[in-house]
Amino acid sequence: MIIRFLFAVALLAASCTASADVAGVYFGVGTWAEGFGGNVIADVSLDDLQVGGENGTYLYVALEHPIPLIPNIRVARTEIQDAGTGTLQSSFVYAGQTFNTSQVVDTSIDLTHTDVTLYYEIIDVGMDLDLGLTARLVSGDVTMDTATEAVDVVVPMVYGHLKVGLPLTGLFVNGEINAMSYSGITVSDYAVALGWETKTAFLPKVGVEGGYRRFGVDASAAEVDVAVDMAIDGFFVNLTAHF
Repeated sequence: MIIRFLFAVALLAASCTASADVAGVYFGVGTWAEGFGGNVIADVSLDDLQVGGENGTYLYVALEHPIPLIPNIRVARTEIQDAGTGTLQSSFVYAGQTFNTSQVVDTSIDLTHTDVTLYYEIIDVGMDLDLGLTARLVSGDVTMDTATEAVDVVVPMVYGHLKVGLPLTGLFVNGEINAMSYSGITVSDYAVALGWETKTAFLPKVGVEGGYRRFGVDASAAEVDVAVDMAIDGFFVNLTAHF
């Protein structure tokens, strides 16, 4: 199904008259004020675990070119590392270790990941519309006291990006989504932003954008080791440049 989707996008890109005229490099770096919510490890609330929010770094680089049918590429990395100490409200077994009600535990969650996205620029006149596929490489772990489960997985997702400029202002509205749903597992990651950019003597365009991002995971115990229904969200600010 994913291969059919990418092939369909390629045909659509080839049929569109709007395309990048020259090669370009897009770069962004910023910070995301992450906040955790929901349940992890069956019905264990992240509020009970007192896993708070910390600022995580985010950066991306994208290469666009005018060659038909060959997709553009975008690589992004998001740091998600948070910890807390809380009191359990229920008993459960995690990573072979038994945890009891009223037990105080130290918890750390690392869901840092790298996205590799292949996409096509569908519209480049009046707005930017990109469609493609993302491979999300998650390399982290969830630790409770001395019990640790590694989170090393590659998640395939559908990618979409829309950017609309507001005439004569330098302002733009930006939206991006990566999502997948298959066999009891749903992953969604979307962001919306308002930004401003301008030309300089050194770079074609530099700018700043700020907005809201939400990354959610919902997986049943039948598909993964433990049931997970959690979300990480918060506001972000990025500096951007276009070479």
